[in-house]
Amino acid sequence: MSLTGTHGEAALGRVAIVAGGGQVPLHLARSLKAQGQDPFVVMLAGNAEPALSSWPHVMVDTAEPGRLLRILRQAGVNTLVLVGSVKGRPDISRFRPDLVTLRIIGRLARGLAKGDDALLRMIVEVIEEYGFKVVGAHEVAPDLLAPFGPIAGTVPKSERGAIKEGVHAATILGQLDAGQAVVVVGHRAVALEGVEGTDAMLNRVADLRASGRIGRAGGVLVKLKKPQQDERVDLPTIGVATVENAAAAGLSGIIVQGEATLLVDAQAVRSAAEKAGVFIAGINPEEYRHE
Repeated sequence: MSLTGTHGEAALGRVAIVAGGGQVPLHLARSLKAQGQDPFVVMLAGNAEPALSSWPHVMVDTAEPGRLLRILRQAGVNTLVLVGSVKGRPDISRFRPDLVTLRIIGRLARGLAKGDDALLRMIVEVIEEYGFKVVGAHEVAPDLLAPFGPIAGTVPKSERGAIKEGVHAATILGQLDAGQAVVVVGHRAVALEGVEGTDAMLNRVADLRASGRIGRAGGVLVKLKKPQQDERVDLPTIGVATVENAAAAGLSGIIVQGEATLLVDAQAVRSAAEKAGVFIAGINPEEYRHE
C-alpha cells in the first residue's frame, strides 16, 4: 500500500503523528515507514507509548501549543495525524504564554466548555490556520478500518434487538457529544460511555454484573462515531483490551460501525474474540435506525 490517490505522498509531504496513548500511533509510524515516508512523532507527555521514542520524535506537553507549532515547522512537517487517547483535558492555567497561546486562548476556553468533538474541531481549525494539513489515521493506513460484516464469530439473532437499541442509544449519546459507546443487555441500555472511556465503562458493567444489578446473561457493546464527528480525529477504536474487557463484563459481542472504526491489530483482535467466545461485527447503523 502506498500514499497515492487523494492524499498522495507529494500532497502529504512529511507527516507528523501527534500521539496520545494506545497502539494506533505505533501502527501508523510503521505503516508510514513501509510506504517510504519519514514520519515525525510528537509524543504527548504522560500519554504516548514509550516505544514511539525509537522514531524521530519530540516530547511535548499539551500546554505547549506554541512550542509544538515551532517544532513542526523546524522538522519540515506538512501534514498531521492526531491519534490516540489523552488523559484529561488541557489545563489553561498551565499554558505557557507566547504569541500562539495568546491568539488561541479564548477559542480554547470556549472549546473546553463543550464536548470532545467540539474541542477537537477547534484544535484542527487552529492547526490548519497555521498552514498544516490534518488527515485521519485511516487516510494514511486504510488497513486500520473495520470492515462491514462479520469480524469474529456470528451475531446471534437473539441479540438483534439489543443491537437496535444500542444504535439508538449511541446515536443520541453522540449527538450530545458525550461519548461513542453503550452497553445494552436485552432491550435495556445499562451503561453509557462518558469521559472515562470505553474500557472503564466496561469495567463498570463487570462490577454491576458481579453485584447482581445486571441479572440477564449476554448483551452487546455498541460503538459508533458521533453523527456530527469530524472523521479526521477521534474515530471509534477497539483493540484486544476492548475484547477482553467485554468478555469480563459478560457480554456476548461487540458491534462497531463498518469503515468508520479503527480496528487495532485485526488478527490479534479476532484471536482474542474467538478465545473469549465474543462476536464482533461491523454494521451500517442506518439499517437499524429505520427498522
